[in-house]
Amino acid sequence: MDRSLADIEDRTAEHVEAYRDSAPFYPVEEEAIGSLSDAFRAGEYGKRDVEWVVRWYFRRRVGDVDHGGRREVEEAIADADRRELRGRLWDAIDALDGTDGETGAGDSASDGAVDSDRASKGDGASKGDGASESNSASPAHHRALDALTELPGVDVAVASALLWFLDPDRYMVVGDREWRVVAALADDERGVDLDDDYPEPMTVDAYDRYLDAVRALADRLGVSHWELYMVLQRVAAETIVEG
Repeated sequence: MDRSLADIEDRTAEHVEAYRDSAPFYPVEEEAIGSLSDAFRAGEYGKRDVEWVVRWYFRRRVGDVDHGGRREVEEAIADADRRELRGRLWDAIDALDGTDGETGAGDSASDGAVDSDRASKGDGASKGDGASESNSASPAHHRALDALTELPGVDVAVASALLWFLDPDRYMVVGDREWRVVAALADDERGVDLDDDYPEPMTVDAYDRYLDAVRALADRLGVSHWELYMVLQRVAAETIVEG
């Protein structure tokens, strides 16, 4: 990719506006970014909301989709037990929020539903709780990814999409397109560097390096992670056209 970070800085607002105007999934993405995190934490979501995130991960690429892999993961999530799915989501939320299975103050409108749902997580979810305790020294998002990758068909890359919608201000979805743009723009002087080649399969360690680079880029450009995502997609699209 023949672009410098300075080039991107000069066109950040332009890239964001272009994505808003042209990306087919922008309206539903914008709504999901603004609502799913709260809905997941309140327990006010259905299985289809989780299925949507998984479908989005693959289908946001529009024409560039591995349909075999997509169908396999989508079908696995569609067939997943509802209690297991919600249990793993609670495990991930508890890891991110440090709540250890307890609802926080201020959730009185949904306390009953949330407590009931958490109480019914079952043996599989208890396993996740135990893992959180034994790995309490590990970063919160590691424990969250551990829980999310227990879902049928979900690997670290797909789990990163769920992680992002759980906390869009702190994390970012990862795929080969995002990785390559971030790697090309990573600033060695700040100690943030990525290999050009996308890891197959994605690992937690590789995701950590990517996340460090994402946070450094967002700080440098003065944008949110959601806005940075839009910038990355536009830069990737321009690179494909030029290539």
